[in-house]
Amino acid sequence: INRFDYDGDYGTVLNRFLIQAAIGYPLTVHGTGGQTRAFIHIQDSVRCIDLALQAPPAAGDRVEMFNQMT
Repeated sequence: INRFDYDGDYGTVLNRFLIQAAIGYPLTVHGTGGQTRAFIHIQDSVRCIDLALQAPPAAGDRVEMFNQMT
């Protein structure tokens, strides 16, 4: 089952902003509003997954971590 959480416990700021914009409610910023976060385009995220699938690790290889932001 897909979920679209928009609350303060499980929802992301993007989900909350989308709901607030859709109903004409002012966007709420918690705290000082100074926190920043990188956003990644879905095409870049899919490309990262594609690159990982094209070069799977051999049996017994160490785990590789992929950072989609870099």
